[in-house]
Amino acid sequence: MKRLEACVVDSSALICIAKSEPAASMFLLEMGKTGKLYIAAPTYAEVILATMSLQGGHAIDAMDGLIASLKIESVGFGGDDIPAYKNASIKHHVKAKPPGLLNMGDLFSFQLAMKMNLPLFFQGKDFLQTPVKNAMKMLGYEMNEDNLGVPTVHGKI
Repeated sequence: MKRLEACVVDSSALICIAKSEPAASMFLLEMGKTGKLYIAAPTYAEVILATMSLQGGHAIDAMDGLIASLKIESVGFGGDDIPAYKNASIKHHVKAKPPGLLNMGDLFSFQLAMKMNLPLFFQGKDFLQTPVKNAMKMLGYEMNEDNLGVPTVHGKI
């Protein structure tokens, strides 16, 4: 059984779980086996807003419960993190030249994963063309442009 010691979690993986999307059970299984999980504090804030937008304010408590049950530790973002965030923005933001695929929220997850040198749990194509380590791929799941960055096992969700 493959297991990762520690990983960073992006909002896309948590929203996938909250919305009971097809890959939700895979993320729950693998995050549950991971030794330590971290989330950038601004990403946590993004998750709260996304949850409220998608499911209403009543769903925020459930999201907090999910984060608590997975023992995801929130990591602060401060002035010392700005240079790395700026560099990531120049290379990977959707407004960069040439454009990347990361939005403002994605960049916080990317910056933390790179700073801590940890794999990232995410869903979608946004991170596929970046140097961040893909947690699900490291665990044997297929994630590529063809399946739109949704974790699959042998082509099946």
